[in-house]
Amino acid sequence: MENILNINDNEKRVLREIYNHHNISRTQISKNLEINKATISSILNKLKYKSLVNEVGEGDSTKSGGRKPILLKVNHLYGYFISLDLTYSSVEVMYNYFDGNVIKHESYDLPDEKVSSILSIIKKHIDIQEKLDTYNGLLGVSVSIHGVVDNEQHVTYLPFHETEGISIAKKIKEITNVPVVVENEANLSALYERNFNHNLSYNNLIALSIHKGIGAGLIINNQLYRGANGEAGEIGKTLVSKVSDNVEIFHKIEDIFSQEALLHNLSNQLNEKMTLSKLIQFYNEKNPVVVEEMEQFINKIAVLIHNLNTQFNPNAIYINCPLFNEMPEILEAIKNQFKQYSRNEIQIKLTSNVKFATLLGGTLAIIQKVLQINDIYLDIKS
Repeated sequence: MENILNINDNEKRVLREIYNHHNISRTQISKNLEINKATISSILNKLKYKSLVNEVGEGDSTKSGGRKPILLKVNHLYGYFISLDLTYSSVEVMYNYFDGNVIKHESYDLPDEKVSSILSIIKKHIDIQEKLDTYNGLLGVSVSIHGVVDNEQHVTYLPFHETEGISIAKKIKEITNVPVVVENEANLSALYERNFNHNLSYNNLIALSIHKGIGAGLIINNQLYRGANGEAGEIGKTLVSKVSDNVEIFHKIEDIFSQEALLHNLSNQLNEKMTLSKLIQFYNEKNPVVVEEMEQFINKIAVLIHNLNTQFNPNAIYINCPLFNEMPEILEAIKNQFKQYSRNEIQIKLTSNVKFATLLGGTLAIIQKVLQINDIYLDIKS
């Protein structure tokens, strides 16, 4: 992989320390890396010369007195990154400084399901010459898809868009002329939960994404687990059987358990187009059909979480679902139902950022690709 920042291994190690410990002193870096202060000072001088880090003032002196340490941080103005989320109906675009903090977010509706339309939006609305007040402008692009990406960055499954034989990674790299990483949206959500805002207590976690489909991003022993072909976590494709008129029929879990399936079932039963806002309204009004469907939905998700817990035994499962975000009280009902199936204690939580978890996970992925560092943790303001 091309080293576009032109930094050596020791410089990467020091830069990683500054990313992971905001406002850190050279003495602390020396202790953390077990490298002598003179070598650390030499490396920091090179990083400062390249505008990768800045001095940001003085820290507290020790109890014995002496000079106050100079603190360092990542220079957010070195450049910026773009994260794209290709949803079912829109292209979500986030711009982030070099330190991961958000510059802005934009959203563009898709006119159809064609990948060529996505590329047209990118060409029209993203000015790769724009530096956004940074020294080096655009450094890299991440792309989140609701599908499968193999280990060679080829999209092998994209159920909600027409690929038209187009390589998404190749075309976006041609448009932007910077490094590009393409990844499944649930995997990026898992990276967000693991690596943002110093959530370091969980070495094993699952980000459960429940939208039009169902996917799971798996962090196992601190590493994102993708499987041999990038298909790990495609739990929505898992088959379950239902017997109808003495005939056993197999269905994908996401055709029964997803938020989209819930809305579809209610639309059929109530004979009207059901939206998320209508569902919430009818539920609060205690519509008997909606209440019953919601109870079944809660039970299905509790069963799904039980099965994931049995298979992977994570420390925590984070749920990313628009319905849960609007009705967080559902989570308690799921926890209570989960206890009926499992004796194991597990943290079941809502994602802390249902709107931007995927985009911020993409920011982390492209930062790590450009820096060639795999264990960066970000602590952002927004």
